[in-house]
Formats: sequence, C-alpha cells, structure tokens
Amino acid sequence: MKRGARLYASLLALPLLTLCASAQAEAEAESKMIAAVKTVGELPPAPPHQWSDLAADLNDNRAAGNGLVSAPALQRYLNRLYTSIKTAAGVPEWPGQVYISSDTTLNAHASASGNIYLHMGLIQSAESEDEIYGVMAHEFAHVYLNHQAAYEAHQVTSNVAAGAKALLLGFFKKKLPGTNTSWSPFDSVALVDSVVHESLLPVWQRDVEEQADMFAGTLMLRERYSYPAGYKVFLERLATLEQRDVAPSPFAQNAVAGAGAGTGAAVAPATGAARKTHATAREREEVLTAKMLPLMPRPRPAPRKQEWQAVLQEQETAELLAHFALRADIARLQAAGRHADAVKLAQKAASGATAGDATMLLVLQDAMSKAGTNIDEQRTVLLRNRNWPERAWSLQYQAAALVKPEQAAFAKEFLQEQYAYFGETPRTWPDMVGFYFRNDDKMSQMALSLKCVTDARFRDACSERARTDAQRQQAAAQQAAREQQQADSLQKKINTIFKIKQ
Repeated sequence: MKRGARLYASLLALPLLTLCASAQAEAEAESKMIAAVKTVGELPPAPPHQWSDLAADLNDNRAAGNGLVSAPALQRYLNRLYTSIKTAAGVPEWPGQVYISSDTTLNAHASASGNIYLHMGLIQSAESEDEIYGVMAHEFAHVYLNHQAAYEAHQVTSNVAAGAKALLLGFFKKKLPGTNTSWSPFDSVALVDSVVHESLLPVWQRDVEEQADMFAGTLMLRERYSYPAGYKVFLERLATLEQRDVAPSPFAQNAVAGAGAGTGAAVAPATGAARKTHATAREREEVLTAKMLPLMPRPRPAPRKQEWQAVLQEQETAELLAHFALRADIARLQAAGRHADAVKLAQKAASGATAGDATMLLVLQDAMSKAGTNIDEQRTVLLRNRNWPERAWSLQYQAAALVKPEQAAFAKEFLQEQYAYFGETPRTWPDMVGFYFRNDDKMSQMALSLKCVTDARFRDACSERARTDAQRQQAAAQQAAREQQQADSLQKKINTIFKIKQ
C-alpha cells in the first residue's frame, strides 16, 4: 500500500482505534497477574496458575507434524534437568514433563500445561548440557511467567479489532473518495487489515522473549552453568540460521499463536512482518550478554559436556540420532534415481530404536512408493506405528489414505478409531474433513465442518481440505484476478485522493 493511502486509512480508522483502546484496557486488566522479570539475577514471585489439560496438550502435539519421538533414556535425563530447573525457580511441585518433538528445526516450545517440547533439530545440534539447560530454562520461563495468559490478554485486543472490521468496511465504503463498483469488499478488507495489523496491535512478543532470556540467564547463574558455552552458543547458532534466511517450522510459529502448544521458544522468522514483533537472535544475544557479563562468576564454570555426550552415546539414543541423520543420504540416493538403494537405507533407518517411529516410517514408505512397491506393503509398514510408544496422527492418516476404494468402510472405521485415540483434538479436524469429503460422506463432513468454525486456528485448513483440485485452481485464479483488480483500483483511488496525474 502506498504511503498516502496508508495515512488516509489511518485517519479513517479512528473509530477502530477507540474500540481497540477500550479492548487494550481490558487486556491490561486481565494481564495484571502476569509476572515480569526486570533484570538478570532476580526472579519475581510465581504468579497464580491455571494449568491446561495435560492429555489434551499431549494429543495436540502428537497430532502436529510427525508427532513425538520415543527416546526413554534421553527423556529421563531431560526430566532430571527439568526437575532441577523447577527447584532452582522455587516451584519443584509444578506439573509438566519434557518431550521430544520430531520437528527437525532448531527450536523448542512450552505449553500452559507445564510441558516442554524440545525439537530433534535442537537435540542434534546441542554440544553441552549447558546449552540444553539454557533453552529449557528459557521455555520454563514462559510457563513460570504465565505468558500464555499474556497471549490471551493480547488476543482480547485482536479479537475486538477483528470484530470491528465490519463497522469499518461500511465506513470505508462511504468515506473513500471515488468509491464505485470497481472498489470491492476485497479492497476494503485489505485496507482494514493493513491498519489493524500494522498500526493497532501491540508489539508484545519482543518483551516476552527478552524476559524469558533474562530468566534463563538467572537460573544459569544460580546453578553455575556456563552461559558462554550454553545459551549464548544456542543464540549464536540461531543467528547464523537467521542470516541464511532459514525460517522456523510452522508448528513452532503456531505455538506462539496459541495453537495448543503454548508460548513458543526462541526462534522467530528473520524476515517479514514477524521482524516487527521479535528481536533477532543476534540482537537478543548481544542484549543478554551485556547483562550477564558483570554477574558471571570467576573463575568461569566449565561447560558440562561430558554429561550430555554420555546420554547421547547411550545405545538406544545413539541409534535414534544416527537413523535421523540418514534422511539426507536417502534423499541424495533418490535424487540420483537410485531408488532400490534408497529403500535399503530407509529400511535401516526404520529399524531398532526407530522401528515404529513415525518420521522414519514415512521416509521408508516414501522410498517404497518411489521404487514402485505396492500399496499394501506400504500400508503394512506404516501400521508399525500403531502400537509404538509414540503414535503419530500424520502416519495413521496416511495409512488410511492408502486403503483401496473398495475398502473405504474399513478405512473410515480405522481412522475414526485413531481420531478417538487422539482425543478428537482440533488439529485432526482438517484431515477428517478431507477424508469425509473424498469418500462422499457429506453428513460427517458437514458435522465436523461446523466444529471447525468454532476453532479459528483450523477454519481455513478445514475449508481447504473440502475442495477438489479443480476448485483450488479456480480459487487461485480468482484470487490472482482480485489481487490485480485491487492493485489497479487502489492506484486509481490514490491518484484521485492526492490528485496525481497519470
């Protein structure tokens, strides 16, 4: 949007500003119980907590991406660390455990249930216990400081702003000079969205992350962990990824957006609109290091690498990490057209400690598909996850999708069994809507689509699953046409408003 039009829109948005100011006051009142870290070395008293449902939280994460990874020895070690973090913060009795997400990005996230989820990418890259402790302490900060409640308070403003759009649409239609049939509701929505998202919503995430960083630094000082070899290293590694424009996973981003996974970890996109609400890893590292340096003890504590390396070398954990590392080799074999060799390597990846792991089984199924293996054999491989300690929704859904048309009734029964197993978590709804749509089960599709309307997180995804490829192509073409119409129309409006000659 041109600068002139943005200024004009901002002037017209004064009624919305008033509404949002009122909502902001309500949000601030609701967030008074949110604790705040003001400096490194001090922690505020723990605020009251209302813990979210543990089972629902786990189901939500097991239905995200390829679910969770079963690594008993590693989890026992991580939960011992988590116990020490809670104890250092003075709340040893608080609920929550550590789980490992199959997501291979350098990330982690926490939930309002007290759970912490470390991504496989973080596990694979960490070089010391100090680094893992720092990231976990950062995540626990979101739990301790009740940042989920802060997000809910923030949403009060967002929701009121969204609700006020209807008022503004009519307002814009009446007030914009030269309004005629070429100015569509699409134009008005775009203009209102620009004002709402770029001018009105508070920039609160930056402060949230800074406080979590200071919290992590405080606990590292208390427990004599090495900040230079720990959390500082993590932030530096993250900064390197940001410089390469490597964005985090959608699952991580959604965590901050209230997708059931709580407040997300340290990773924020390096580009785009998110830069306005999140400091870069480089900025965060510089700010935190400046605060930590005067407080770090002398002599500096040695990094605890031995403990971390020992748990990684435990037989089952070492095999799991080695198998995850094979995916790059499998991809290279496939790119070279060596599909039979790719299947052999994928079979190794899906064996032993990862014989039923969702990620490894999907890698094997994909390799088998590219090699021309029949569908029945592919489905048999996927069903190995059915009795695995960590069952993943993505894999169960793929198994049902591979059933032949004449077995549709069996596929429906199987998928509904899995749907119940995962607690009918909303994250599964889009897939179920798509399954019912493809199998012409209109009643089930309609019933679930109505449920989708109650959860804005998955509303668009549910709608997308209920469209044919032809409908998607038509929608894409219509969207492109509307965007072009918007651009042309907006330019004309700007020319009219500011009397710009063509």
